[in-house]
Amino acid sequence: MLRQIRHLKNDVFRCQTFCKKCRLNQPNRTIQSLIAYGENVLRSPDAMQKVRLTFECKKKWDADEISFDLSNWSSDPPEFPARNMDYPRLYKPTEMPPIKDWNTTVPIAILHALAHIELGAVDNYWDTIVRFDPKSYGLPQEYYRDFLKVAVDEARHFDLVQNRLKELGSYYGALPAHLALLEHANNTADDLGARLAVVPLVQEARGLDSGERLVHKLMSMGDRPSAEIVKLIVKEEEEHVSYGVKWFQFICKQLNRDPIPYFQELVLQKFPEGLPGPFNIEARLKANMTTSWYLPLEMKRPNHTIQSSVIKDAPDENNLMKVFSKSKQKVILAGPVWPESSSSAAGVRSSDMLEILQRGGYDVLCVSSSKLNHHTEELIQTRRINCIHADPNSTTFENILIETVPNIIILDRFIAEEMYGWQAQKYASQALRVLDLQDLHFLRKAREHLIRKSQVDNLEKLLCPHIDIQPVESQVLRELASIHRSDLTLFVSDREKELLTERFQISGSALARCDYFQSKKLLKDSVAGYKERKHIAFIGNFKHAPNYDGMSWFKQRILPAFRDQMPSSNDPVEIHVYGAYADTHRVKKLEDAASGMHVLGRATDVLETLQQYRLTIAPLRVGAGIKGKIIESWAAGTPCISTCIGAEGMELAVNGTNLWGGSIVNDELHFAEAMQKYYNNQKLWERAQEHGFTISKERYDWDRNGQSFLGLLGHRLEQKRAQNRRGSDNWIGRILWSEKYRASEYMSRYLRAKKAGRMDDK
Repeated sequence: MLRQIRHLKNDVFRCQTFCKKCRLNQPNRTIQSLIAYGENVLRSPDAMQKVRLTFECKKKWDADEISFDLSNWSSDPPEFPARNMDYPRLYKPTEMPPIKDWNTTVPIAILHALAHIELGAVDNYWDTIVRFDPKSYGLPQEYYRDFLKVAVDEARHFDLVQNRLKELGSYYGALPAHLALLEHANNTADDLGARLAVVPLVQEARGLDSGERLVHKLMSMGDRPSAEIVKLIVKEEEEHVSYGVKWFQFICKQLNRDPIPYFQELVLQKFPEGLPGPFNIEARLKANMTTSWYLPLEMKRPNHTIQSSVIKDAPDENNLMKVFSKSKQKVILAGPVWPESSSSAAGVRSSDMLEILQRGGYDVLCVSSSKLNHHTEELIQTRRINCIHADPNSTTFENILIETVPNIIILDRFIAEEMYGWQAQKYASQALRVLDLQDLHFLRKAREHLIRKSQVDNLEKLLCPHIDIQPVESQVLRELASIHRSDLTLFVSDREKELLTERFQISGSALARCDYFQSKKLLKDSVAGYKERKHIAFIGNFKHAPNYDGMSWFKQRILPAFRDQMPSSNDPVEIHVYGAYADTHRVKKLEDAASGMHVLGRATDVLETLQQYRLTIAPLRVGAGIKGKIIESWAAGTPCISTCIGAEGMELAVNGTNLWGGSIVNDELHFAEAMQKYYNNQKLWERAQEHGFTISKERYDWDRNGQSFLGLLGHRLEQKRAQNRRGSDNWIGRILWSEKYRASEYMSRYLRAKKAGRMDDK
């Protein structure tokens, strides 16, 4: 039986198992059932034994070798998971010794705390698997599959951090740790709803909030390997939170409870003061956790009103904020993330947009809900663009608008419009509010849903303007509302414009094309020829789900067919995979040396890299908008084999014929066949290369598109000034700005008042 030992001097729990049935070092012991594995993990005091058992169970689960009977559930987990008697020393959070007394470095302290969190998560998720009788909650096998996967992820995370600690000359257990994780699990042992609310939806979600800050801190201290480990962990934990949302909603359906109010009720029972901010809104949205879940729970904290100190607190470099305030042509770009020119096509486009605005005589200010990082340092130091972190539920952005009086406010994606749009309308009504869609997020999500549910036998069906959007209706309504509330909405794909105007009756005058800006580095006169190139490349940001889905599909279904069709050679064709965030465990699984597929990570110079290859591939099954990877491939003189989803909106009509710089194919065999043909046929390849150059010049020319963008803004700004005098003709937008429909504004104002400790009607 479990014996709890309280160390009276330090008032810390020491949990250890002494009963004979739980000794795990007995030889030839075979564990057969999921319950037995869970109980053994929870009763083992050894951290690495917990990890080993978790990996072993997952291997048997995948091989169908685990006993699993939902109708006969008999579990007896310990009240607290076992812990080593000697290390780490466990303290209540309020009694933890100060870090200055630990005699260690900051990176080791961060990693040790992270290892403790990951080990606690292993125990907590195993407890969540074995403790709750499936009959009491109607739990299906899928519940256990999901949380076993999470437990395995957490075990792998612990292993990664432990190994890094050893590389730094330390180990897990060398420093003190706290009891909170164990206590939270124990406090929710009698209620699965409370367990899901606290463990994945509070504890795990807090990891999303703090992850970016930890990565930046480690990078600033020169510890890139540790920063990359933390980055990987934070990314994978988005899925863990999404499982929490999924199964909490399942439990609420069983109980006939509204999920969000019930979640808030449970959280306040366990955390009466609420949850500490700030929250990583974008990461939580990726985990299907919208702001309505947690923003009302944010605990009170001092309200740091900035007002005129916005200028005083701005970086001193070149007095950028004062220059911006005095300018007669001011543009604010506001978004959930900073413009990042090295990781995604959307980031490249936003970064190019900033350069074009500056060349057009505008002074530019960037605002984001994200913390300042090395990308903002680059913008400040090399681009003379000031960057300000603005919590959307504080008065920071409001004060910036009042003090600087901008001419134009560009909102980067609909999430930014929801966060900042109401403040722009209220405090800078004279400004032209521009929503930059980048792509239609709801369209991408609808396509992902259909692919996941295997409801599509032909990718061309995903191009249908009447695609089923019911599963993502809430996102459709949010994105359409943002479009209606804006003065102007920028799109990149004609197909998306067609969908908005024909299916959703958005006025064409409210929309404008803003294409990508390419050919500034067009390499037509200097690129390598057919015979100077070899191998095939893929490039893409692996934070973007369509890229990982596409390359998984390629590896499983297309690559074997390609190998069968390619003639044997002493110099076999290799597939080289590039992209930001390609160093995660999941992406590294794409590596298959035997088949010639290699994951190489981030490309330092995309154009220089791609012009070494004979072909690129973009095997995309889901997604939306224009694909920057294809534009860059054409600019490098490299034909591309893609699907109709990858090619969407990118063909060029010339004399009744649609030009494409490569081939568009939608099934595995024909995709492999096209790769083989274009790789081996020089004439076919050269024609495709020329088509790519033609499309780049006609559709994505930097100078022409840049001038068009500046002209568009100037024209619409004049229209806005006239509209300010006579009133807007956008009646749907005016309805949405009426008090009855201003939910996001009033939620934000409520949170401001809550932080300040008052509830006035400002």
